[in-house]
Amino acid sequence: MGLSASEYHRQTSYRRDSMGGHAADWQNEPDVFKNYPTLENIPLGDVTEWPSENLSDLLSEDRSPDPNVEFDIEQLARVIFLTHALTAKAKYGGAEYYFRSVASAGALYPFELYVGALTVGGLEPGLYHQNVGAQALVRLKSGSILHELSKGLKIEEPPPVLAFFLTAMFFRSAWKYRDRAYRYNLLDTGHMAENLLLALTAVRAPFKFSYDFDDDQLNEFLGLDKSREVCLACVLVWGKNSRQIGLVPPATELMAGLKQAGKCATIETDFPKIREIHSSSSKLPEKVGDAPQMLNNLGLEQQPGRKIAPPVETPHVMNYAAAVFSRRSSRNFVRAELASDRFTTLLKMLCFKEMSLWDREGTWSNAIDVGFLAGNVEGVEPGFYLLDRSRESICLVTSGNFMEKMARVCLDQVWLRNCAVHFMFLSNFKLLEQAWGARGYRYAMLTAGSLGQRLYVGATSMKLGCCGVGAFYDDEAVELLGLDDQSRLLYVVAVGPIKKWSTM
Repeated sequence: MGLSASEYHRQTSYRRDSMGGHAADWQNEPDVFKNYPTLENIPLGDVTEWPSENLSDLLSEDRSPDPNVEFDIEQLARVIFLTHALTAKAKYGGAEYYFRSVASAGALYPFELYVGALTVGGLEPGLYHQNVGAQALVRLKSGSILHELSKGLKIEEPPPVLAFFLTAMFFRSAWKYRDRAYRYNLLDTGHMAENLLLALTAVRAPFKFSYDFDDDQLNEFLGLDKSREVCLACVLVWGKNSRQIGLVPPATELMAGLKQAGKCATIETDFPKIREIHSSSSKLPEKVGDAPQMLNNLGLEQQPGRKIAPPVETPHVMNYAAAVFSRRSSRNFVRAELASDRFTTLLKMLCFKEMSLWDREGTWSNAIDVGFLAGNVEGVEPGFYLLDRSRESICLVTSGNFMEKMARVCLDQVWLRNCAVHFMFLSNFKLLEQAWGARGYRYAMLTAGSLGQRLYVGATSMKLGCCGVGAFYDDEAVELLGLDDQSRLLYVVAVGPIKKWSTM
């Protein structure tokens, strides 16, 4: 039968009275860069121009894709760098560490990015892996991949010019988080997925995103050892050269020995629950019914909602591209009021469903609901609120300042007390599994990660601090928020003024 989503989430819950400490095996720390040492790096080169729009401009209903967008090697590099790039370097204890544009629990970066090039100017058709450390692509096979791609995904006419594949390596996160690591595999991959969606939106590329595909077919196509690394999301991209695919010869075989590159540590401990939940979630839903309505099924009584007022003026201090490259996880929050315009801009960002372009039933986005704890927000009474994203309104659940209580729930991380607001991603597991089985767990956690990364970029664009928290005492969170027995907190993202920018 396999492990259900609710069973996995329950079995990997943190409890205050049963937290067994474990020392990190620093001699066996996983490598956070995947390398194919025998294969050639193809430099992506320099990008001479970046999108100038603000993030709010990208998240606009008026923005439409351009079917004639042209993809050459520079355009591809632009999208890749905006998706996943090294942004800074630091030294700790004599070792070098790199910051990235994508948020990751414990800075373990379990995600990898692969590119299927079908008709990209200046790049030979084939399958590639992003070598993020070298700002390069590594060719894994040459020729047209369309036939193989069609085995794992439904390909519509005209054929795409590009395909992106987002994967996660289990042990990178499991080294620290053990059986709970699959949560972070999904959240972190969702972070990178959001960056990719924003990048494609910025260049006005028509695209279709999918969490649904034949797992075995795509894992084999990518040359993955599926006991170590798995595909979790795919994106197909169209453009001006879509109909030239028939001119390209079929793809060659994958280069030899690719699966060995999936090993990221000398000794990789097996954590059975990760394998079990991923195996359960690999089964596609037999049919897609009505999307669950999470908002009214969390066991919470809500007061009448109030519409989110648009900001008086756009409070962005840096544009979208600058915010992506400046993003950091911040914990030096100060107890200062979050201005109303900044707060409502964040709410509007969360309400925007670009999924309408590629998830027309709105199914995946309905795998979660968004709530928040307001602590120090201009014009907002402190309390626990739910966000109705479809109506763009907020409704009060319980009055009171919850910031210190939530800090205790989040493994007593006292810095959380100073945040202006805690955004929370919630789901009802009974509804989730009735709609999609264990596959729904992927939908929920990936969507939570995606929206969490949007908060990171949005907060950074307004020079606010932001930090995601996936570690908390799960049952205490349920009790604090008053959720019913079927509902759980998935992810917390803290936002507010920080010391570095507190005078802004």
